[in-house]
Amino acid sequence: MARGQLTAALVAIATALVIAGASSAATALPAKVKLASCSYEEHAAAFHARMGRIGGTERMAMRFTLLERTGSEGFSPLRTPGLGRWQRSQPGVAAFAYRQALRKLPSGAVHRVRVDFRWLAPGGAVLARERRLSPACRQFAALPNLRVAVLGAEGTATPGVVRYTARLRNSGQAAAAAVAVRLAVDETVLDTLTVAALAPGGHRDLSFRGPECAVSVRADADPEGLIVESFEEDNFHDVPCPPLTARTRSR
Repeated sequence: MARGQLTAALVAIATALVIAGASSAATALPAKVKLASCSYEEHAAAFHARMGRIGGTERMAMRFTLLERTGSEGFSPLRTPGLGRWQRSQPGVAAFAYRQALRKLPSGAVHRVRVDFRWLAPGGAVLARERRLSPACRQFAALPNLRVAVLGAEGTATPGVVRYTARLRNSGQAAAAAVAVRLAVDETVLDTLTVAALAPGGHRDLSFRGPECAVSVRADADPEGLIVESFEEDNFHDVPCPPLTARTRSR
């Protein structure tokens, strides 16, 4: 797509979600943004931002800015019709979420959004500001797709210590590098291991040592969302405690 056609071709589509509820105190500024979808075939992406109320807030507001990278240099703001306006919540809500979709993204570039968040007091004064960057959406044909599964748990020679196994797979069409895999037992993180490289169609089994499970085990591939994938919603596996098998060999 020619660069001169970019402004006319980009179309922003947004749906606001307002979540009402009682106010609650927060110890940190509650704001985040994620890449909800990324499609090379449709040249489209969707981003979802959410913020929570802090003390003294009457309304919340957020503003999206599209950023683009076309080479080895960093991201630069891209003027986009439909973006740049502040989206505001209704008064008194506990949380405010907004989904921003972008269509007709140009090929050969990488895109992400910058979201500015504001918490507003009665009368409009700004109580606090925050800024977050989303993961990137790469408009290239080949992308990896990371999936992870908890395979099981095995006893060890150490009383009370269990070895958990998780399998990382790449079902996408491109290799992935420096893939982090995090394992948590009963919502407590045991460890994060990194796989240096994983080819398309490849898999790697990883072992984690920790206490015996009481409720659940969860594995997350790319838990920080650093790797651009063809599909971003299948990077975790959360299961009830797997049956504990006997130790099969000395380790």
